Amino acid sequence: MNSLIVVDDSELDFLIVNHNLQKYSKFDAVSYYNGGLPFMDYINQHAHEKENLPDAVFLDLNMPTFNGWDVLNALKTIYPTLAKKIKVYIVSSSINPADILRSKSYGFVKQFISKPFTKENVFEFTL
Repeated sequence: MNSLIVVDDSELDFLIVNHNLQKYSKFDAVSYYNGGLPFMDYINQHAHEKENLPDAVFLDLNMPTFNGWDVLNALKTIYPTLAKKIKVYIVSSSINPADILRSKSYGFVKQFISKPFTKENVFEFTL
C-alpha cells in the first residue's frame, strides 16, 4: 500500500491536491495535516511503526508557526531512526532559486514542485 501525507495550511491547496490525487494518484491512502506541528507530532508518535509511517509527504514551505523548513530540520534529526524512509516532496508557491537549492540539501527531499499542484505534477514524482 502506498500512503501519502499532505502538510499545508491552505484549505484551497488541500482541495486542489485532493482533486488531482483522486484522478491521477498512485497512492492508496492520503492524509492531510494542517500545519507542521500536527504532522511532526504524528511522525514522532509513530517513528518506530513502519505500518503507520507514510511512503511520501507533500510539504508546503510557507506555513505559520512551524513552517516547512522547521519540519525539514526536525525530520533531519529523527530521519535515521525512522522505521521507514519517507520520501519528501516540497510543494510550494516559492519560486526562489535559493529555496529550491536549500531544499536539495536534505537527502530525503526527492523533488521541489511549484504550486499550483497539477496532474502533470502527479506524474513527475516517483515512489
